[in-house]
Amino acid sequence: MISYEKNLLEFGRQLSFKKLAFYFLEKLAGAKPDGVVVCGMGGSGIPGTILKKLAGELGIPVPTVSVRDRTLPRLFFKKPLFIFVSFSGETAETIANLKSALAYKSGADVAIVTAGGKLKSIAQEKRLPLVTFHPENLTSREASGTMFYGLIKILKVILPVKVSSFESLNANKFKGPGKKLAEAAKNRNVLVYTDSNFSHLGCIWKTNLNETAKVPAFTNVYPELNHNEIAGFEKGKSDWIIFWLKDKISSGTDRKIKLAAKILRKRGIKSVEIPLMGKNKSEKTWNGIALSHWIAFYLAKANGVDLRKTKIIKQLKK
Repeated sequence: MISYEKNLLEFGRQLSFKKLAFYFLEKLAGAKPDGVVVCGMGGSGIPGTILKKLAGELGIPVPTVSVRDRTLPRLFFKKPLFIFVSFSGETAETIANLKSALAYKSGADVAIVTAGGKLKSIAQEKRLPLVTFHPENLTSREASGTMFYGLIKILKVILPVKVSSFESLNANKFKGPGKKLAEAAKNRNVLVYTDSNFSHLGCIWKTNLNETAKVPAFTNVYPELNHNEIAGFEKGKSDWIIFWLKDKISSGTDRKIKLAAKILRKRGIKSVEIPLMGKNKSEKTWNGIALSHWIAFYLAKANGVDLRKTKIIKQLKK
């Protein structure tokens, strides 16, 4: 069996269109959506979250919405493009949302990204635009790059999307830093703090730490957290560590982060500042995701847990 570690080292291979197969995309030709709605749950919701945050850099000219729910929210789009993402193709919430979209009152364009399952069968039966890929031995959170480029493949049919390949990403360079951060986080609950521009990374780090390392992890954004969440540590909670993910910020914001870290350190709470690496928001995103996988990988090994199995989630589904 291909190892989890090997998959991490080859993460860059996901960041292009090479792993994708596609069908019926020509049915989208001529579509003029006034909004893009991406539906996905858990690890399959990660690509939509990334797309929403990178929409400006990618040149997507219409609003982008990420839905992680069993029902579609009330939308004000007249002609949306719905894209349904499910790694397994069996996600109940995503299938329910697809059925709702197919009955959308004003009509809507619909497309699917999946490795198989019921979603793939529905797409083939109804000849819906479909992007598919081989699941290999990945979990949905490991395949975020492949599914994201599946979204982009669909969007490029109808929108002037500007995207680069990051296939040359060297995930190995984050292995050492990931191991050190995992050592710092051992036996602690994790808080991942970002600014609003990179809140998607906070969600992704939380997901990987929860599912891979089996540790409680939570996320918030600064400076908002300084006005509420920090008060929760009034009595001190030594079993926490904060990862501050930092992009270019003002000197005032940097000073507030350092002051907050100093105050919390006196209450036994560790803090680590982690600069985001890359030339643009997209590169920083993929580098940040690679680093989070290594942290979760080494924490899982330290905790003696299975990297892939999520017993409680399986129990809930059952």
